[in-house]
Amino acid sequence: MSIYTISDLHLSFSTDKPMKIFGGAWNHHEEQIKKDWLAKVKPEDYVILPGDHSWALRIEDAVEDLKFINQLPGTKVLLKGNHDLWWGTARKMEEWKQQHHFSSLLFLYNDSIAVSSSGKVYAIAGTRGWLCPGDNEYKAPADEKIYLREASRLRASLEKADKILNGVSPEKRGEIIVFLHYPPYNQQKNTRFTQYIEEYRVQSCYYGHIHGFTDAERDDATRTAIRIQENGALYSLVSCDYTGNRLVKVTE
Repeated sequence: MSIYTISDLHLSFSTDKPMKIFGGAWNHHEEQIKKDWLAKVKPEDYVILPGDHSWALRIEDAVEDLKFINQLPGTKVLLKGNHDLWWGTARKMEEWKQQHHFSSLLFLYNDSIAVSSSGKVYAIAGTRGWLCPGDNEYKAPADEKIYLREASRLRASLEKADKILNGVSPEKRGEIIVFLHYPPYNQQKNTRFTQYIEEYRVQSCYYGHIHGFTDAERDDATRTAIRIQENGALYSLVSCDYTGNRLVKVTE
């Protein structure tokens, strides 16, 4: 069993939000994602989706977009993105999921999920995240309140992930893998997010939210600072327009 990830599908099967207006990378992007997904993912695999799944504003308008995801192979773990305005409370989401028989979807809320892969147990942790201090769009005190709240949610998720792995025998113990919608750093500076990631000895963190790359930028991850190694953790961008609408393998 393997773990994959891809972010920012921005589906709009029930809303008039064609992504192709944002450039060639978005032309029929959902078809490209589906093709790659079907070629890679087996029913027993997990796919982590770190936010911005649907352009819907209301949960009832997100049905067709989530149906598309639900019908693809594997168990899908969804985190909230900044454009997921349809996203409701944990209870409401679970009731809605049962109502529409979306049995292959899991919603990650201030929690951690244990996933077995190649004989190891991994703990999936994460939250939406937020703009970090130093970002051009960051404005205190409004953004600071959300930033600190999201950092606290990440820490709570990491605590639960740590407990999961502590309950696993050493020979089967994998690692904590973190998924966020927003990048956890700004201009490669330390943040509350990176502080907690390093505190819990996380080796891999995946995020989305960032878009708009030229072909040259997609080919040069070092120059664009979207895949960096910092204090033992590897931070990787997995927005679908950056990955070429291909899923990224996290574990074998």
